[in-house]
Amino acid sequence: MLKITRLTTGLALAIGTALPLWAESTIADVDACIATSIDEGTAPTACVELAHTECTEFPDDMNSSAALCFTQAKDMWSQGITARMEDIKAKAAPEIATIAGIEVKYDLLSALVQCDRMEELNSLREGVTDEEILRQKTACAATASGLAYTKLAWRSRQLP
Repeated sequence: MLKITRLTTGLALAIGTALPLWAESTIADVDACIATSIDEGTAPTACVELAHTECTEFPDDMNSSAALCFTQAKDMWSQGITARMEDIKAKAAPEIATIAGIEVKYDLLSALVQCDRMEELNSLREGVTDEEILRQKTACAATASGLAYTKLAWRSRQLP
């Protein structure tokens, strides 16, 4: 995936082309980060934050663009989860693959419930715009998906 900047994105949007807002990291980059974490004996959760750097750098007045960026990041994580699950199904015993599927499903569901809770609480705050709430919710959903992918990748690292 190509790296792009907000300036390039702004120019592309101004002339009507459809470049993605988020192209900073790929699943391969995240997998490399996870491998480094394994080698260093550190938690790989920082890999998710690192992967979202481009999205978090949008200024406060670009909440909708940041939300779209986080949505694209979440899509990358979802594709990564799907690919990782296919790999697990191909390599592991059916029971292990089923357990992995159940684990990732409930890791995601429990995290997304917390995203919904945060959205509802934020909507009660005075002066918070719908765009700010959307940015927070999409960031939370992307992080939930990223953490689910990271946990799945971490746990499946010893499969043949």
